[in-house]
Amino acid sequence: MAKPQLRIISDDINALIYSYLEDAGFLHTAYALRHEGRLDASPNLNVRIPRGELVKLLSKALMYMEVEAHYRRDPNEPPCNAPFSILKPHICSHGQHSLPSPPELGHPRPELFPPPPPRPSSPSVSGEKRKASPKADGRSEKRLRTEPNGEESTSQELENDGPILQKGYGDGVILLNGHESEVFVCQWHPTSANVLATGSKDATVRIWNVPTPPAPLRVPTTLKHNTESSEVRDITAIDWDPSGSRLATGSYDGIVRLWTPDGLHKHNLVAHTAPVFSIKWSPCGSWLLSGSLDQTTVVWNMSTSKPDKPEQVFRVHRASVLDANWIDSTTFVSCSVDKLIHICRLGSTEPIRTFAGHEDEVNLVRLSKDKSLLASSSDDRTVRVWDLTIWKEEGADAQKVYPPGVVDRVLKGVLRGHDREIGSLGWCPNPDGKEYILVTTSFDRSVRVWDTNTGTCLRELRDHDDRVFTHSFSSKGTYLATGAGDGKVLVYELSSGKRVFEWHCNAGGIFEIDWQKTGNKIGLCLENKGVAVLDMERFGLIDYRPPASS
Repeated sequence: MAKPQLRIISDDINALIYSYLEDAGFLHTAYALRHEGRLDASPNLNVRIPRGELVKLLSKALMYMEVEAHYRRDPNEPPCNAPFSILKPHICSHGQHSLPSPPELGHPRPELFPPPPPRPSSPSVSGEKRKASPKADGRSEKRLRTEPNGEESTSQELENDGPILQKGYGDGVILLNGHESEVFVCQWHPTSANVLATGSKDATVRIWNVPTPPAPLRVPTTLKHNTESSEVRDITAIDWDPSGSRLATGSYDGIVRLWTPDGLHKHNLVAHTAPVFSIKWSPCGSWLLSGSLDQTTVVWNMSTSKPDKPEQVFRVHRASVLDANWIDSTTFVSCSVDKLIHICRLGSTEPIRTFAGHEDEVNLVRLSKDKSLLASSSDDRTVRVWDLTIWKEEGADAQKVYPPGVVDRVLKGVLRGHDREIGSLGWCPNPDGKEYILVTTSFDRSVRVWDTNTGTCLRELRDHDDRVFTHSFSSKGTYLATGAGDGKVLVYELSSGKRVFEWHCNAGGIFEIDWQKTGNKIGLCLENKGVAVLDMERFGLIDYRPPASS
């Protein structure tokens, strides 16, 4: 009688593991295995695998290992009491009959995402750029101590495989001085290409009219935020309205202020009792949304001539609100230290939908250009991607929040890989429909480019020597600029990951980057009290071309 053949192929194993992952609730990992293992093309996908089959087979394998280890045991010996393990070699309680270990057993697997190599401590670092939370002291730890006696370097050229890299304050770089302390935030005017607003710890916002060399520098318009205490002076958020006729600013004193581009102070919006960390104009420009460490988000009616009173105060979070963004002209999303993400709508006192799952405070929420995807980043070192098209298809009676342990059907995937907090988060503005490309920067000194359709990391960029705080895309998403505590601005070609440009600040870090949407200039907020503008057209990196005049 012929001996039956034992046949185990990788496709069988993949199908068993896939079934186990689904049973255990690891749906994102199961999806990745199904995609990478090509299970859709496998006949095993339609095979009914009983629940717990993988565990059952492994239990039988352990029983066989026990028989193999003890079948030669002396009957006069007492029975072995040592446990059997799938991962460790068995050693009998009497020190005999141990199974031989395979050569690789016991050797640790290399880390999938190893931490960055250690670097010598620098005297210039004293804190981290962080959103304030109860973990800290209630203050924003964005500030770093600058190195003393910093001097400007001359222009220097570094040869590379691609274009020449520029270093220092040379041709194509404009340095704007005037702030008296670290500069935290900046934003280009939406319609006037050369107007840049910057906010600093010195309790001022400055509006610069950036010249085109060799035109001389102009004195900026200074917007002074009069505060009673020197400890609550930081400008934490700024945002131009869509028309560019109004600038909203948020400060540590909890007051939202409105200004004209000429620097005229129009209104103080008073409702918050703690620092304001987020300000966003609605797409129509009729509403202003502010989020604060006092656990509230406030919507202000900006279509009235005197918007002194809030249109609605939302008290839906149980801890500090760290970020908020509009989904449409009446609906917004907010995130908080309470680990939750709420979708709220004007007129409703309770969230119309809640997303849970993050294991630590949620710092940022970002919407794709078409508003179909929402990305959230957390101090749990993960990014979660939510499919808002599924949420919009839900009926009025749909579940508004899923309990712990139950996977929300709106959750598209969880992106893991960073081993420290995430500093910035953004969707690529590519006009060719590639709105699923997401970029994250982290305090682990890395930048990651993700394909959110598959949940895979397309590339990891590790050229910075310190925490990466910020990034910005060129107008069409061809290039990606990153800034870090090492004082470097690095520009990459997004499609290839090739580094095509580098610029160094002489002392301190880069806190914020904003690339013009209708131009080729990059605005930089510097720790050393300066503001820098890089004209990328002078360096041959052109992604925006003005429409031809008729």
